[in-house]
Amino acid sequence: MTLTTLFTALCAYHGPNVFNQYASVDPAYDIPGADGIRLENLKAYLKIFSRAKVVLVGEAPSFHGCRFSGIPFMSEELLMGQRRLTWAGEGVFRRTSIRPRPMSEHSASIVWETFAGRTDIVLWNAFPWHTFKQGAPETNRRPTRDEVLRSADVLNIFLGLFPECKVLAVGRTAESALDAVGVPASYIRHPAMGGKRAFMEGIARI
Repeated sequence: MTLTTLFTALCAYHGPNVFNQYASVDPAYDIPGADGIRLENLKAYLKIFSRAKVVLVGEAPSFHGCRFSGIPFMSEELLMGQRRLTWAGEGVFRRTSIRPRPMSEHSASIVWETFAGRTDIVLWNAFPWHTFKQGAPETNRRPTRDEVLRSADVLNIFLGLFPECKVLAVGRTAESALDAVGVPASYIRHPAMGGKRAFMEGIARI
């Protein structure tokens, strides 16, 4: 598998109440060329984490996180804001939101607080595009079973980039998605909705 194969698959998807952050730009929220920037952000991230030992698969991008950063469980604030992570460097990643300040996302903050700078865990989502409630693009919703099944090929492509890695499922949606493609995975509680402590304990068990 190659990054080109992954990026082609990521850009090809379109569906109702789904924003493909790698192939679409919304002038109400995005700067010009935002879709291409998000692909470049993802490419830089995967290069930094190319030697990961663990793949952690979540559910779907959130509006305040991957929707703008292009990276699962990652906000603009953690990439280039005042809380920029050490591995993110300076000038490596670019913003895509038009808001005055970088976007910040709660679950992303919990994840990277837990990781404490480690770069041996690479992140992905069972459904890698932003799902929202009808008529409300700033919201988040759980992807349907059909949507997750439609994205199974992309999940397989991503996992093919890290064939030797242990795989963890963050949340039941990710667990079901991995089961559908025949990949055994240990379950970890999602950090959202009061799951911070359980998530941290799950990561500590790795």
